Amino acid sequence: MKRIKSGWQLTKKSWGILSDEPGLVKFPIVGGVIALLIAIVLIAPGLYFLEADPVALGVVLVAVGTYLSAFVVYYFAVALAHNADRRMQGEQVEFKDGMALASSRMSAIAGWAFIATVVMTVIRAIQERFGIAGAILGGLAGAAWGVLSFLAVPVIAIEGTGPISTLKRCGNLVKSGWGEQITGTIAIGGIVFLLGFLPAVLFIIAGVFIFSTTAAGGGILIAFGIVVLVVAALIQQALSTIFGVALYRWVSDKQAVGGFTAEEMQSAVRTKKGSLGGPGMPPTSASTV
Repeated sequence: MKRIKSGWQLTKKSWGILSDEPGLVKFPIVGGVIALLIAIVLIAPGLYFLEADPVALGVVLVAVGTYLSAFVVYYFAVALAHNADRRMQGEQVEFKDGMALASSRMSAIAGWAFIATVVMTVIRAIQERFGIAGAILGGLAGAAWGVLSFLAVPVIAIEGTGPISTLKRCGNLVKSGWGEQITGTIAIGGIVFLLGFLPAVLFIIAGVFIFSTTAAGGGILIAFGIVVLVVAALIQQALSTIFGVALYRWVSDKQAVGGFTAEEMQSAVRTKKGSLGGPGMPPTSASTV
């Protein structure tokens, strides 16, 4: 219960930061639009060719589209993490500042997007090809990857590490504060689900049910539900990134940012003696590995 309460506190603080700097939502909005265009131009035709000839063209289109979508999502997430970090340090930031930082991390983002795409592709293949056992194993692997990679975005944004160094750094940071990471993520997901995703789904279901009776009314409910769903997804991504930055700063070098107090963070995060990120141990220097 103590860790759940701590995760709730981090969620509220993350929301407070987003409320003070609503411009942070621009990053997932722009990134989402570009990723959608990539899906329309590359992934959708690729899926069509997978069911016809030439199959090889379909594989290439889906693979390239999936990778580019991942790259775009991580690019704008890194930009958001940078601006969130600077904002939590008390600085004023603009959209262009985040974009400039992400552009300077282009190679690191490209490498990490490749690793993430390969890992998720392998996990999906396991889930689809090995029945119930594959579903269970893939689910466990996906959860483990989610925990391990959660801090990848702030690590790339703040430390500038390459993909392999980022993976190693995330492993060390997760060992230091994994409990708070999980409870905070669950808290953010639970809140957004109750306030955003659940109402959106209910609106869509209601719209489908009444569509045959009144097409206009049903269409409005469905459209409204979709809008709420999109907004909830954008807010969740922004909150998760903000939370990740706050968690990174504390686990990495015991720096309480964004209005958090040292007492709050100390009671929330259990760090292991001798692990990376203890007091007086700054983040590792930038690496291009």
